[in-house]
Amino acid sequence: MEENKTPENTTVDTDSIPAPQESIALGDAMAGVFTEPGDTFEAVKRSAKGNYWLIPLLILIVVSILSSILVTRDEELVSEIKTQQREAMKKRFDEAVKDGKMTREAADEQLDNTEKMFGGSMFVIFGIVGSVFGVLIIFFLKALIYWGGLKIFKGTAGYVDIMNVLGLTALITSIQMVVDTVLAVLMGKLMMNIGPVLLVSQEAVGKDTFTLLANFDLINIWYLVIAGIGLAKVSSLKNSQTIPFVFALWIAWVLLSTFGPFSMFTGR
Repeated sequence: MEENKTPENTTVDTDSIPAPQESIALGDAMAGVFTEPGDTFEAVKRSAKGNYWLIPLLILIVVSILSSILVTRDEELVSEIKTQQREAMKKRFDEAVKDGKMTREAADEQLDNTEKMFGGSMFVIFGIVGSVFGVLIIFFLKALIYWGGLKIFKGTAGYVDIMNVLGLTALITSIQMVVDTVLAVLMGKLMMNIGPVLLVSQEAVGKDTFTLLANFDLINIWYLVIAGIGLAKVSSLKNSQTIPFVFALWIAWVLLSTFGPFSMFTGR
């Protein structure tokens, strides 16, 4: 009988064996956004773990809810919000009356009914619900826009990769929201942040200019830069491509939300 023999010179090519994917821990990824964003997003891209976006997004939602509650408990801020809402509704009703779509009496009655409906506890409830859905809609829509836009540069990132970047950078947005809310409560004015609005007043520069300046929050600028770095890493692109792209989209939104058809929203 022939004996089974193993060739003595048989070697295993270790280079052909794929290295196991190592997952960066969620806590390390969250901390890394602030300490080493480039290396962190590179590790997130290589990681077998997919849902780095969920917990940071939930944190942002909780912060948004708490911010809404604090604002709706401040009489000065509530008064300013209701004044702005009344002015916006009155403007729309006046245009409807001018176009012959409704009578002046009907417009005044509808304005009064709307104010009553959004008074008291309903004002708080709508504020909380609006903040939650606002965060979710903006998050997923922004991820979709970035995902599609980066295809122009032949970026390799998938939709979940973009969500991971936006989710982790949402931690910066949470900090921004905390700081802005504290400043608003302390100063008794909306749209307060660490930026030019601390140096000017709406009465001095006008509503549109003040709204425009309110977008230049230094923490938001920080967020945009880190988001650009993250998008570059997960898309295999250069920072010189993604950071200008992120800022271009942001500037377009700022202009549309300040002077264009989305002027009822803030430019963030």
